[in-house]
Amino acid sequence: MKKQYYLIITLFTLILSSCGKDDATDVILAKNVFALSSVSNSNISGNVSFVKYEDGRTEVILQINNSSLDIHPTFIYANSLAEGGAVALTLAPIECDCEESITIVSKWDNGTPVTYEELIAFDGHIKIHQNADNLEVVIAQGNIGVNAQ
Repeated sequence: MKKQYYLIITLFTLILSSCGKDDATDVILAKNVFALSSVSNSNISGNVSFVKYEDGRTEVILQINNSSLDIHPTFIYANSLAEGGAVALTLAPIECDCEESITIVSKWDNGTPVTYEELIAFDGHIKIHQNADNLEVVIAQGNIGVNAQ
């Protein structure tokens, strides 16, 4: 019986260890963080991080606080918040109460390639919307790139 017990524990340990993500490839070369402020009395704020990895990928990580259970569409727009502008990049929505989304970015919505360096220098801003049915309601926003300085 003891042998079976140890065998089960050993197998369980091997299964758990094989499911882990290999973090050796996740070497961060650069990271820029921009603040997102509450809008429309939403009491939702947070930040957006642009992260450049050694393997060449760029991630846009959105993190917010005090979110509702809505799915929040999120976009990077051209120009500053004061100027307004067209959607330049559609990001993964923030779903439910996760309060986070991650988008791997390699090109703008129009298909033009974009690098990490271009993203962090972009003349733009981010808006997080209440939900797909209420895109006119912005719950959090912030300037990015040259506008955040």
